[in-house]
Amino acid sequence: MLIAALILNIAILAPVIWALATVSPGMDAAFGPETDARRILTCVYAAIAMVSAALIGLHSLGHVWAVPMTLALFGVQISYKLATVWVVGVSNPVVMTNILVVVVQIATVLVALRAGSLAA
Repeated sequence: MLIAALILNIAILAPVIWALATVSPGMDAAFGPETDARRILTCVYAAIAMVSAALIGLHSLGHVWAVPMTLALFGVQISYKLATVWVVGVSNPVVMTNILVVVVQIATVLVALRAGSLAA
């Protein structure tokens, strides 16, 4: 389930990164006008996607740090995505997508913890 959630990260972020990077029409409604802040957000999204891809590779190799690193990434994502609910509000389409991702990531973390993925 960890790998599936990482794939979901990439599947959601890839088209968003592309649309933000190419200044696609329609992105202004969800992300605001093209500004330095929006380009910085694009870089953050790209970093999350690249780390997700690297973590898939680590999981595939059975690396001992793959699970805790994935859970750390999800912890950061869950925190900032939940913060958008209070800061921006649920009427924004980005926030609605964030809520969906949070549900998947929390479920993934709970399954990993229940399965004893962090057992020494």
